[in-house]
Parts: sequence; structure tokens; C-alpha cells
Amino acid sequence: MRSPMDTDEIDPPRPTAQTANLEAMSVQDLKNYVVSLETEIERTRTMIKQKESNKSGADSLFKMG
Repeated sequence: MRSPMDTDEIDPPRPTAQTANLEAMSVQDLKNYVVSLETEIERTRTMIKQKESNKSGADSLFKMG
């Protein structure tokens, strides 16, 4: 029997990174792929900062003392 607090029921499935077939790419395609990855990394870092800020705000709101 599963409890209502099972994380499978709360957290959505995590996406997994898929690797590209680099051998099949031209030099220009590889350069474009690098730009795409760098953009995604920056987007991810921005989301991390946003979530850390939200957590920090929530922590200070509920801080006892």
C-alpha cells in the first residue's frame, strides 16, 4: 500500500538527457549544437537561481525564532 506522501505521486518524472550522434554531424552542425547546449545550460542555471531564491524566501518566511 502506498502512502499519500510517496514522492512518485508528487514529483513529475525527471527528463533525461539524450545524446546526439556527433559522428553524423557536420562541423557547422556541431557548432550549432554547442550553441544550443550553451543556451540550455544558461536556461538551467537561471532556473536554479530562481528556485534557490524562492526557497530562500520561503525559508525566511517560515523561520522560527
